[in-house]
Amino acid sequence: MANRLSLAIDNSIDLLTLALAGPDGFIDELRIKEARSPSQILPEKVTAILAANGHTIEDVTDLIVTLGPGSFTGIRVALAFCKGIHAATGIPLKGIPTLDALAFALADRDGFYLCPLVDAKKSEVFLSLYHVEKGTISRLTGYGAMKPVEVAGIVRTPCICFGTGSRLCEKHLSGLEGVSTVHDEFDHVQGRILVDEKLTPTDTGSSHTFKPIYGRRSEAEIKFNVTID
Repeated sequence: MANRLSLAIDNSIDLLTLALAGPDGFIDELRIKEARSPSQILPEKVTAILAANGHTIEDVTDLIVTLGPGSFTGIRVALAFCKGIHAATGIPLKGIPTLDALAFALADRDGFYLCPLVDAKKSEVFLSLYHVEKGTISRLTGYGAMKPVEVAGIVRTPCICFGTGSRLCEKHLSGLEGVSTVHDEFDHVQGRILVDEKLTPTDTGSSHTFKPIYGRRSEAEIKFNVTID
């Protein structure tokens, strides 16, 4: 699309990440960690990245937001912000599962299984298993949470395990032949990945249909026996 300007937001792991892409691809990325909460800084940071590249929100043609799993609060903040922009402007909104975006960064590892691991706190990790074949990534499992000791039971080889939860799982995976664990690298959602047109969204269209992917029930849901959308 000749006038394409995509704005992507990830707030599902440890950092707030913003990215822009135009008709020729990736333009810019901001990775932000401040004392102020993302709910306080999102509007100003979005305005800043747009202004730095000569744009305003009126120029944006589509919004992209990660749906999780990850930080319950972080996911909801970014999704609510994007839903608000969508409701006010009509800009189309796309939802990308966080684990899908993490796995897509390794789309060049042909023949490998990929297991992105996100630290879910409470001695658990969020994960899903993927396979790469000729540049195409297929997701083989659902999005869920499990104890690090259980991860060995889901991986297939050859497998690359990576992400913020990789250190929690390393001692349980280190003895497995064909399984490599990567720390630090690929532990965040890359802005250039989020705005890549080859990354297929899970949800598109009306913001009313968008739901976070939590991966497990929240403490509030368990304590009060309710379901939070």
